[in-house]
Amino acid sequence: MLTILPAPIGNLLDISLRSLQALAQAQVVLCEDTRITKKLYTLLLERSLFGDLLDSVALSHKRFISLHSHNEEHILETFDREFFSQNVVYLSDAGMPTISDPGAKLVQWCITHDIAYDVLPGASALNVCFASSGIESQGFFFGGFLPHKQSQRQQILRHYAMLGVPCIWYESPHRILQSLKDIEIVLPNAYLCVCKELSKIHQARFFGNATEILRQLERTKILGEWVLCLVDESKEEPSLRLSEVEALDIAPKAKAKILAHLTQRNVKECYQELLESHTMKPHRESSHTTDTSLLP
Repeated sequence: MLTILPAPIGNLLDISLRSLQALAQAQVVLCEDTRITKKLYTLLLERSLFGDLLDSVALSHKRFISLHSHNEEHILETFDREFFSQNVVYLSDAGMPTISDPGAKLVQWCITHDIAYDVLPGASALNVCFASSGIESQGFFFGGFLPHKQSQRQQILRHYAMLGVPCIWYESPHRILQSLKDIEIVLPNAYLCVCKELSKIHQARFFGNATEILRQLERTKILGEWVLCLVDESKEEPSLRLSEVEALDIAPKAKAKILAHLTQRNVKECYQELLESHTMKPHRESSHTTDTSLLP
């Protein structure tokens, strides 16, 4: 069968006894990066965490196969049911596979081909950040990594904050400061818990609004992986610029209905203007005067 295993996100002692047992008994190890997984095995051996379950000789008999987002479909095409007659495990580089990590296609393959599989619970930066936030909520939204482009990032942050539940995002050290500056712009009153390098030596947590956290980070090394949990409880009504509506990648008819609602104009009139704009014809002025800088 197949066993999906969570890998420690930092501290090796976070690995569970069930995961150690599965790793020791595995004949085939599917993993995101064979170098990282072999290093994990070696460290677990050096610290005697396997106990009597595994030794260096047994480790040398294991077969390691790389299975990541770029080769997943190709590797799965080489599998058959007989492959899973042996003990197979899969783990990503850190945390829970399929959560902003590869592995979902492998699980889908097992479901489609009626292959027995199990998923062991374990460490994930997602739930550690939420539990660290002090935010009381029956649920939350997890969005994975924020978009790289600033305009998309601001739009995503604004949109999901309107759900009224805490929103959790992963972010890299290269973009964490810019993402916080975007939150400062679009959600200035949002409360955040920002976590750095969870479970590692330089673990740190920061609390407050984006402006306050940016000030705290002025004396912090921006290294390692980051997780943000934010909730916006401000009562301000969301507003939308006409330029943002016009930039939406949706059908012209749907866009015309939104514009008509915002400007109190005729849908056909808005639709015609969109068509003219698309064909680069001169924009026909409306007989209505509307302040387009910011509309409720």
